[in-house]
Amino acid sequence: MQASGISKICFRLLPVFMFCAALLLSSIIPATAQVSYKPANDTMRPKDDAGIRLGRFLLSPAITSRVQYDDNIFLSEDGATSDVITTVTPRLTLQGDWRVFHLHLAAGSELGFFADSTDDDYQDIDLKAAASLDLGSSSIEGAIDWNQSHDARGDNDVPSSATEPVIYRDVIGQLGGRYATNDLRYETSFAIRRLEFDDSTAIDGSTIRNDDRDRIETRETLRALLPLDLGREAYGEITFNQRQYDRVPDDTERIRDSSGFQAFGGLRLDLTDLITADLAAGWMNQSYADPAFGNINDYTLRADIDWSVTRLTGLKFSASRAVRETTVTGASGILAFDIGAGISHELRRWLQLGARAHYSDEEFRQTTRRDRTSRIGLNMAYQLNRYAQINGAINHDLRLSNSDGNDYRRFQTQISLKLEM
Repeated sequence: MQASGISKICFRLLPVFMFCAALLLSSIIPATAQVSYKPANDTMRPKDDAGIRLGRFLLSPAITSRVQYDDNIFLSEDGATSDVITTVTPRLTLQGDWRVFHLHLAAGSELGFFADSTDDDYQDIDLKAAASLDLGSSSIEGAIDWNQSHDARGDNDVPSSATEPVIYRDVIGQLGGRYATNDLRYETSFAIRRLEFDDSTAIDGSTIRNDDRDRIETRETLRALLPLDLGREAYGEITFNQRQYDRVPDDTERIRDSSGFQAFGGLRLDLTDLITADLAAGWMNQSYADPAFGNINDYTLRADIDWSVTRLTGLKFSASRAVRETTVTGASGILAFDIGAGISHELRRWLQLGARAHYSDEEFRQTTRRDRTSRIGLNMAYQLNRYAQINGAINHDLRLSNSDGNDYRRFQTQISLKLEM
C-alpha cells in the first residue's frame, strides 16, 4: 500500500482511537487533579474571564488546527474521491463593555489545504463589528459582517463541470431595537445582505459564469411579546423579505426576483435555567416575478429547545420549515424542512462527549426533484488545560434523491487542537 493510502487510513481511524483513549483516561485520572470548569452546557470554559484585559477591553486570541479525512469530497454518487484536508483557523476578538454600551470586534480566517486535490484549497476570511446601546426600557443594536467564503465542488449550485470551488463575498448589515412597556415588549430588526460570486473554470477550459447568483436580500422583522407568567411569554412575529438578482433574466431566461413573508405565533420558555425553548408556527408565502415559477404558499414552523437534564448532561432539539434560494435549473426555490437533535455529557470536568443527528427534506419547487439528507455524528472535547482543547468527531452523511446522479454517501473523521487565551 502506498504511503498516502496509509496516511488516509490513519487519519480516518484516529478519532476512533481518541474516543477509546479518552474513555480509558477518564477512568484512571482523578477528577480532583483537574481545573474546575463549568458544566457541559457552558462549553467547558474556565469560570474566570479568558483573554487579555486591556482596561475596559478584553482581547481574546485563538487558533485552531484541524486534520480531516473525507471519503467523498465532491459528494459523488459513483466514483467517490477521498482526501485529507488540513485547516488552520486563527481568530482575534476584542470586546469592550461600558455601563450602557457594548462593543464586539472580531476577525478570523480559515485556510484549507487538500493533500491531493490542491485545486480545492481555499482561504476564507470573516470580519465582524457589532455594538449595542442599553437605554433602560429600550435598546439599540447593530452589526456588520463581511465574509469571503467558498462553495465546494459538489454543492447543488456549483456546476458539475467546475474544476475549483466557487469563491463568493457575503456582506450583511443589521440594525435592530427593543422597547418595553408595562404590558408588552416590542422588537424590530432590519437586515440587508449582498452576495457576489466569482466566475470559475470548467474542465474544458471555458469560463463558468456564476453572476447569475449575485443578489441583494433584505429582511424586516416585527415582533410583539406578551409576558404570561414567570419564565413564559407569548409572541406574534412577521418577517418580510425581498430577493433581487443582478441579472434579469438569467442564463436560463428566468427572472428569479421574489418577495415574501413569514408570520408566526409562538411561545418562549425559560424555566429556572433548566429548559429554554422558542416554539412557533404559522404561514409563509414567496411570490416570484417570473410567472413560470408560480408562488410558494405553505405552513412554517420553528423550534429551538435546550434542556439541561442534569448539571452534566444537556439535550438540544431544533426544527424549521422555510423557503431557501437555489439556482438549480427549473427550480424556483427550495421548500426545506430541517430537524435535528443532540446530546452532550460531561464525563469528567475536562472531558465532554456528544452525539447528534440531523435530517433535511428539500423539495425543489417547479421540478420533481426531492432530496432527503441525513447526518449522524459523534464528538469529543478534551480540555488539556485552560488554554488548550482537543476535539475529535466522526460523521456519516447520506442523501437520497429522486433525481439521477444526486445520491451520495460520505464518511468524515477529524481531530483538532484549539489554543486560546
